[in-house]
Amino acid sequence: MNNYIITTLLIVLSLKAYGQSTEYKIQINTGLFKFSGESAEKTESINYNLDKEDGYTNNPYGRKYGISYGVSANMTNITKSNIRLGIDLGYEILRSRIDINTVWQHSSIINETVSAKGKTNLNSSFLNLFPSIGYLFSNSFYHLYFDGGIDFGYCLNTEEKGYAKSESREYETNRVRKTINLDIRPRIQMGIQNNKIGAYVGYSKGLINYKSGFTGGKNEIYSEMIRFGLTYKLKK
Repeated sequence: MNNYIITTLLIVLSLKAYGQSTEYKIQINTGLFKFSGESAEKTESINYNLDKEDGYTNNPYGRKYGISYGVSANMTNITKSNIRLGIDLGYEILRSRIDINTVWQHSSIINETVSAKGKTNLNSSFLNLFPSIGYLFSNSFYHLYFDGGIDFGYCLNTEEKGYAKSESREYETNRVRKTINLDIRPRIQMGIQNNKIGAYVGYSKGLINYKSGFTGGKNEIYSEMIRFGLTYKLKK
């Protein structure tokens, strides 16, 4: 984490050195987050111990999008040739989804698989650093920009939260599922600004395998996200 902070400071200092004008913004975003790779699934089963009233989703890495959200602060330096050099630091909660269609319920006297309906969300909290470079198109009415860079997401925690219902009962799961410390995601982004208010849309694709080191079966899981954000410019 210390290296993470040092890298951030070095990037900020370099932006101040080479920029001609500087913008400061606060940003809020929502988005759609999911997992891809050969291990990601759309449906899965819950394994539930009736004696302990405890269970887990066999594979919580969902290929379906979940709603995510975050907040960040941004500093962007713009050169005389309209090159944008930016850095964004924020906090995000990223949520994927997988549907539940069966539950394997077992106890000292029961061992059966029953049909059920529900879903499991994998909720991950990240500190996110996004250094970027881009280009600004500007006229008297609005500013349009395109940025590219890399998300460095430091994972604080990951939790599985699942719920399913069969004809006879309900099932809930809650389990820690953190497997990585750092996710690296190349990111492209397009935004528009009019005076102090702006909006952007972006796409990120992860390079880090969430199941690296796992044995047996298919073990490739990568993150994928579409962001939609609103920005407010504090200073130029």
